[in-house]
Amino acid sequence: MGGITGKKKFLGAAVFFLCAALSHAGPLSGTKQIWLANPQGERVEFGRVTFTPQPDGSARFKLEVTGNLGEYFLAMRPFRCLAGEREHLCWFPYEVEPVVTEQDLTPLEYSLMFLRKKPAALHLNPADGIYYRLKVTPQGLEGKLYEVDMDPIVVPGEDRKRPIKPGMLYETDGASHWLPRLVIEQGGGK
Repeated sequence: MGGITGKKKFLGAAVFFLCAALSHAGPLSGTKQIWLANPQGERVEFGRVTFTPQPDGSARFKLEVTGNLGEYFLAMRPFRCLAGEREHLCWFPYEVEPVVTEQDLTPLEYSLMFLRKKPAALHLNPADGIYYRLKVTPQGLEGKLYEVDMDPIVVPGEDRKRPIKPGMLYETDGASHWLPRLVIEQGGGK
């Protein structure tokens, strides 16, 4: 009889700790897949990000590009680009301290910036920047596409920590872009 009671207590404790662990597996914890998507249902894998929660409530992140990016030599330097029929998205990350909170996802946004170009174009224009503004969702994180002039990053000014200001982001019609949505979720964005 004592054995059954002990097993019930053990099972109850195991269920409690499992539920506690799952409740803490929020959007800024663990490894998540990064996808770029469009309303037509096309999804392109970009990579994954691993979040490590910190005692102060923030999370350190590490980005790993795993998608099918081609190597291109543009603007006198190598770029890794996603090649689409209508446009290429060339990854243009900006180095910042890799720490985010649910209220401030800007460092991750800076790590997920792109420059777009026509497939046949040989050069990149800083005015053709793509910035995905992230928000927390029940599934993880979702980024909405904004256009931005990357000139403050290409030609650094006084604010080197965060040169892109919210007023520099231009809302655009998602239909005019190949992949207007960025999704960061456990298992990948649908």
